[in-house]
Amino acid sequence: MITMIRSIALVVAASVRVSPRQSLVCLLETLGNFVGMLQPLFIAWLVTGAIQHDAGLVIRAVICFVVSLTVVGVLMIIGNNARISQYERVGFWFDTEISRLSSSIATLDHLQSAEYQDKAQTLRDHQGLLGFAFNMVLNALRMAVTGVGTLVLALTADPRMLLVVIAGIPAVIIARWTTRWQTTADDAAAQPSRHVKHLLELATQPGPGAEIRVFGLQRWLRDSTDAAARRWLDLRVDLAKRQSLLQTSTTVLFFAVAGAVLAWMLRDTVAGRVSIAEFVLAASLVTRLQMISDILQWSVRMLVRVSNDGSRFLWLRDYAADQQARHTGTLTPPRRLHAGISTIGLGYSYPGAETPTLTDLNLDLPAGAVVAVVGENGAGKSTLIGLLTGMLNPTEGKVLVDGVDLADLDQTKWRARMSGAFQDYARLELTAQQSIGIGDLAALNSEPAVNAALDRAAATDVMKALPTGLATQLGTTWPEGVELSGGQWQRLAIARGMMRDAPLLLVLDEPTAALDAGTEHALFERYADAARRAGGRGGVTLLVTHRFSTVASADLVVVLRGGRVAEVGTHAQLYAAGNHYAELYDLQARGYR
Repeated sequence: MITMIRSIALVVAASVRVSPRQSLVCLLETLGNFVGMLQPLFIAWLVTGAIQHDAGLVIRAVICFVVSLTVVGVLMIIGNNARISQYERVGFWFDTEISRLSSSIATLDHLQSAEYQDKAQTLRDHQGLLGFAFNMVLNALRMAVTGVGTLVLALTADPRMLLVVIAGIPAVIIARWTTRWQTTADDAAAQPSRHVKHLLELATQPGPGAEIRVFGLQRWLRDSTDAAARRWLDLRVDLAKRQSLLQTSTTVLFFAVAGAVLAWMLRDTVAGRVSIAEFVLAASLVTRLQMISDILQWSVRMLVRVSNDGSRFLWLRDYAADQQARHTGTLTPPRRLHAGISTIGLGYSYPGAETPTLTDLNLDLPAGAVVAVVGENGAGKSTLIGLLTGMLNPTEGKVLVDGVDLADLDQTKWRARMSGAFQDYARLELTAQQSIGIGDLAALNSEPAVNAALDRAAATDVMKALPTGLATQLGTTWPEGVELSGGQWQRLAIARGMMRDAPLLLVLDEPTAALDAGTEHALFERYADAARRAGGRGGVTLLVTHRFSTVASADLVVVLRGGRVAEVGTHAQLYAAGNHYAELYDLQARGYR
């Protein structure tokens, strides 16, 4: 109940925030329903006046009925148009807020959580209903007013109509059951929905297209999508069957009771114990009472739906607020690193994982140094990057920046003092100028700054593939857009990472994965230059790579194995020691011979 109240308050508050005046105009529909519920009374007056030959009563009934029709029509048109316009505005507000809240979460931990992804998928599946929730609240209010008025009229017509009212109660009660089933079905459908979305993206995105065709996966993909969609659909069909069975049963019960009561009243009308006007009023209200029963059932379902959809939005808002509360650092990062960056007992476990990815890491990354991090796949290299950049929250230990806990630094300011090229880089289908310049928003439109970044990234030759240079639109899905190779996209991502001048932390996470050896060699020369510039302010350059040709020139090499630090030292020291690093180095060297 508390969740429902919070959700209804959320929807109403959103509407008032969007447009207070329009919110009030929407209530005219409810006023129109209040006037309209008096029409059966006017019809009873008309019948009574006609039977009793009372011209005054007939005229009064006709005038009241016509006026009510006019008033109801005008109020309904104005209120309905306002309601439709308002729920579209409210829906847009919720869409904007969901985007804002999702992007405001400072870290990436939640994106690794299956529980978060399932909840987020359910929210996305029902995102459009959040705007419609305002419509549901208004309709529930409108129907509540109509229902109460109709009940009062029914009881004034004849006390026996109370039996008809009671016969409609089961339909309202089962609404709670059916909405619980609905909630369970929505939650159960989250994973099948995500699966269908993933398979559809595979089928429609250009990236996987080659593999799908080479391996002949078209039929398999179609069958897999069909099976996943059926799993999702079966949940909906089963829900619809159970809901229909209950609703049919309650409808039959209602009309059986209503028929018996009307037969009873008809006998008394023939005997003169009940007036014709009272019988006409009661008979005209039976279908309305059945409608009221359905409406109340619908209203309960809709309010519970509002509660469910609103609770999902409230969950996201509370989650974002909780994450924000965990990052309360306000200190400004130093202008220059003196000691460097270090870790004490640093560890991390991904959500739902049984074993930690990193355990008890104690490292000292000296100011001004080029540090290479190496290790086999799954050793925890990218996770370490996430912890040093503040993208992940340590599950144990801490990161120190010149002796200050990273958690005590203002996260936005810390990230403004670092830069990098990441393993999972973005293919920004903008102009080349924007795709690179976005690495430093202050210099977004500066061609000299972008050209300098291209030079530092050894990517100036990529411009030869662009017909209009930096003004070229990237991506063939856009008019006159140009497609790039994987290596070219990666080099633009590296150039983007080179936009900021002398960051305190420069991260290069597998920056040469899509590049050939010659380009890699030229690129590392630029790395060394970038490192010297970063070192002028004590900046640390962190290079994560599988290619040992770049590791040898690093000031310090960190070897990770099984989530722990296996070795630390220079290339010469580690190779001379003849341990794990030397084995990896020799293994790769033999592969290039």
